[in-house]
Amino acid sequence: MARDIAVFIGDNGTTTYPEEPGQVVIYRRQQGKWRQVSAMPFQLERASGITVVRRQVTGLIQWLGHCHIFVALSVSGLLYKELEQADFSIWEFSGRPTDFLEYILVQEEMASRRNEPNTQAAPAVIETGPGCFQVSLKDIQQSSGGLTSKQVLQPLLAGNYYLVEVLCSHIPPWLEAECISGRLDYKTERTTNGIKLIIRKQRCG
Repeated sequence: MARDIAVFIGDNGTTTYPEEPGQVVIYRRQQGKWRQVSAMPFQLERASGITVVRRQVTGLIQWLGHCHIFVALSVSGLLYKELEQADFSIWEFSGRPTDFLEYILVQEEMASRRNEPNTQAAPAVIETGPGCFQVSLKDIQQSSGGLTSKQVLQPLLAGNYYLVEVLCSHIPPWLEAECISGRLDYKTERTTNGIKLIIRKQRCG
């Protein structure tokens, strides 16, 4: 049975941010090979306001049809929310589609056979002090349980905190983008066990 995977790629053929110029390409694995079956130019116009972005995302979901696997360098905000609500499997990868399509397909088929998607237990969030928390992403980054770093961290970062220490094997692309953009006040420390990302709330309250 053919499986389709949609990938958002830039002009250089690698995954990029949905806010950058690019195209959504649907790949299908048939007879042991990945083939491009459809493509659509796409670029989120966040500067035009939420109404425009919502219309763009709705159009994208309609265009994708039965394809419910979406890959980009980073997926966040309204795009992530709408894809999640439409029951998409969302992946974040850096590189060319040939680098990860087979891996994603294998992980999706394993999850389908288990018939219990997203059953991996969420990592424990430890409160180390008033408004201070620590959480490790290493287990979910090294497994195929279906739970994503965004599902773990976004509720925590949207809440009332002063400091969050995130232990990870690598910084998730969506979180790195938030940090680079200045929306998060952070610093990183390399440890023998990976990377410690220390996030501080920019404003109290």
